[in-house]
Amino acid sequence: MNRRRRLASDPAEHIGTVLLAGLIAGLLAGAVGAATLLCTLQFGPGVGEILQFGPYAQMTPEWRIEAVRSSDHRRCVLRPAIMGEAHGSMVVEQRLPDGRTFRAHWAGGPTSEGDGNCGSTADLTLGLVEMQTLLNADAATRHWHLIGI
Repeated sequence: MNRRRRLASDPAEHIGTVLLAGLIAGLLAGAVGAATLLCTLQFGPGVGEILQFGPYAQMTPEWRIEAVRSSDHRRCVLRPAIMGEAHGSMVVEQRLPDGRTFRAHWAGGPTSEGDGNCGSTADLTLGLVEMQTLLNADAATRHWHLIGI
């Protein structure tokens, strides 16, 4: 005699598995969506935006941002407190395809004291961190503000 055993198939036993699979699928979908969003976000200023420096509040000399002069590829220093004394401005002219490098034009007075000065006019290359530091300096120093074109 052939005895077959039938397995009991109670739907209540599978609810935990179905819920776990649904939770994992939801988390994966959320992670893919978040990764896609992060890839499309552009941090930093847009091309054509102007950072305008001026004596809008009491000067705070601590801010120091490094840049590279495009003319001779030498490093120079941007100090918003010093740049604000000359009422200068910086125009974002280009964002390179890597999304992390900016080209900007400075016009005004000196950018810092001594050998680190970029000059009264200069075409500069700045990384995303340096550009973001310039943007964030406003919150602490109130020496300049961002004007969207």
